Amino acid sequence: MDVLDDRTSADFEYERYELLKEYRPENDIPSDDLLPHDTRVAQGVSEEETSAVGQEDPFPDVPDADAIQKDSPVDPVAPDPDAMHGTDLLNGFDGDETE
Repeated sequence: MDVLDDRTSADFEYERYELLKEYRPENDIPSDDLLPHDTRVAQGVSEEETSAVGQEDPFPDVPDADAIQKDSPVDPVAPDPDAMHGTDLLNGFDGDETE
């Protein structure tokens, strides 16, 4: 009889413990994020600061293509605006708006 056949779930759990007990620095919590156990935060302290809500950088002004070159061709790799997307097809929508 093989030794592996005699192992119980406790043996597997102990083996897992032995494998995971070694120190790995990538598993550490950054020291800026260490807080008392009963503290609740929405995000980590050590994350990069982002601009405040409502003060995001505005989209850059993109000129109208016809203002640059009248009747310029459509980009051949642009998606078809009249095509039905995957979610519509999965939900059974066939493009008929009268239903």
